[in-house]
Amino acid sequence: MTINIKQTTQFTIKKLALNSKAGPFDISTIFEELNIFDSILTPCISGTIVILDSIGLSRKLVLDGSEYLDVSISKDKEPSDNSKTNITRTFRIFKQTNRISVNQKTEKYVLHFVSEEMIFSEQQKIAQAYTGNYSDIASSVINNYLKIPKRKIAIIEKTKGIHSSIVPLLSPIDTMNWLTKRSVSENDLADFLFFENINGFNFVSLTKLFGIEPLFTINFSPKNIADNLGKEFFGVRDYNISTSFDVLENTRNGFYSNRFIGFDVLTRTLVESDLGIKNHYKGKHLNDSPNAYSSLNRDGKDPGLMPFSRVSLYPFQLYRNYQTYVKSNDTNKSLMIDDTHKYVPQRKAILYNLLQKKMTITMPGNFSLSSGFILNVDSHPFSVTTGEVKDDSVSGKYLIIATRHLISPKKHETFCELASDSTNSGVILSKDPILQQSKNR
Repeated sequence: MTINIKQTTQFTIKKLALNSKAGPFDISTIFEELNIFDSILTPCISGTIVILDSIGLSRKLVLDGSEYLDVSISKDKEPSDNSKTNITRTFRIFKQTNRISVNQKTEKYVLHFVSEEMIFSEQQKIAQAYTGNYSDIASSVINNYLKIPKRKIAIIEKTKGIHSSIVPLLSPIDTMNWLTKRSVSENDLADFLFFENINGFNFVSLTKLFGIEPLFTINFSPKNIADNLGKEFFGVRDYNISTSFDVLENTRNGFYSNRFIGFDVLTRTLVESDLGIKNHYKGKHLNDSPNAYSSLNRDGKDPGLMPFSRVSLYPFQLYRNYQTYVKSNDTNKSLMIDDTHKYVPQRKAILYNLLQKKMTITMPGNFSLSSGFILNVDSHPFSVTTGEVKDDSVSGKYLIIATRHLISPKKHETFCELASDSTNSGVILSKDPILQQSKNR
């Protein structure tokens, strides 16, 4: 990544305008703060802009939520439309808050904005039957209901299995979230997400995100010591390691071990399966070993052999397509297979485990830092011992799960929330399969 800058926090505003019924109005000289948010846990990019108004803008434009915000900001001193450090987007204003008086001639207020797709989604509902892969249904919702342009679609990953589903009167974005909770990837993991980042909208699994090459390596080196702008640009200005592990949460959510009890009232089948870390941890991951521990409990058992840590009781339909009577008399019923035995015990465990190792960092402003991308963290050792190169408990690959771009008239900073499902200094899983038992009654 090569950019032409003299200071790491510099930027160029090419356009910052409010489009209303009265036409476009340049607000680049009257804004006080611009915040742009994205996250893998939210469907659309959103943000706020603080306006310091001494020209009666709110009165002149009669703000009512029909306005658009045009944003075009470049990191380069000489802006290039092809640079990954730029942002050029149009957002929809949906709310005005905190309108206060600064003095007799000036007022301050906050305008809230979001991607247009969010408002468009809330204006409609889907009540439709589908047959096919969940990824095909997702494509249909994106193209036929949200009508997202192709340039704003980043990844739609193929899901596993053919399903017959009825969307129960949900908005398009709620439908996408409904699909992510049920989708299973090709390696049988229930780890799908739907979110918007700098590249566009993504319907993608964590496993696929983990396979993306890191954007770059960030460092914890002291700042303002050497005249190295590149090292400064990729240097962490501030950080907070909010959590490194949480054994209780991982235990409660069944990451180490859990039991799934499935019942099918049609075939009168009951299935009990003991699942756990071996099942959740069989795809691609960021680092060598999982966020797990290896000590035995007072019964001398590994946490991976304690299935009653979490018990899930849920309708189960897998054996319908093996029943000759059902297939002969009701073909549709035999095809309506919902993978509850996969996503019910897995999804919560996988997501909570990802969030067990989390940190927040402050970086020089950079729009290429966006949710869903990978960073390689190079942390120096936090000790006075000589000869140590880095701290393996902190260093490694991290997924950006959320960002906040803070832009003031003179400075651009990016706050990133990072998480990792694994570490380079933890437990290495053995090759022996974990105990699994299935009982059909």
